Order: sequence, then structure tokens, then C-alpha cells
Amino acid sequence: MLTPPPPSPHERGKRWLFAKTQQILTDNAVARASPHAEGVPSCYWGTEPATGTTLYVLLAGDPEPKALRFPRTTIADCGAGLYFAQQQATAFIRRTLKKMGLLSA
Repeated sequence: MLTPPPPSPHERGKRWLFAKTQQILTDNAVARASPHAEGVPSCYWGTEPATGTTLYVLLAGDPEPKALRFPRTTIADCGAGLYFAQQQATAFIRRTLKKMGLLSA
């Protein structure tokens, strides 16, 4: 029986960035929106080629999602487990969320 190939670094990177963003929001008690009736989750990746590297976060009481845009190389490097890339991505997430007013300075 054949085993499926492991996920690509790009897919692993998306999972890692998703989890890190969720962790930062949770650690800072940022209230995310509950899933919509249409099944839209509070945090999701864009699905089109132009938005495939954008992580959207829906917050409680905010009608429009917040967008965090990542370079493809950052996604792949995080998925490859490169510590420096993961640290830079974490700093980028925190900095972006602070600029959006979601985290305290």
C-alpha cells in the first residue's frame, strides 16, 4: 500500500502561520468572530491565486476581515522549519496586529 506524499513546505508553512496567528490572538485575548451561518471560519486563507498568501481574521464586532499578507518564500521557509524565518514571521504577525490596533504596544 502506498503512503501519501508528505505535505509540501508551502502547505506546512500555511498551517504553521495559521497556528501562530491563532496563538498570538489567543494569548492577547483578542475576540474572534464566531463562525457565520454560511460556515465562514474566524480565520482562513484566501483561495484565489491573488489571495492565496493572505490570511484573513474575522474579529468579533468587525464586519470586514483583517488581512495578513505573507510572501510565498516566508510561507515555504516556515513550512521547511527554518527557525529564523519562523521568528521573522512571528515578529511580522505581532507588528501587523499592533498596527491594526489589535495588540497593545
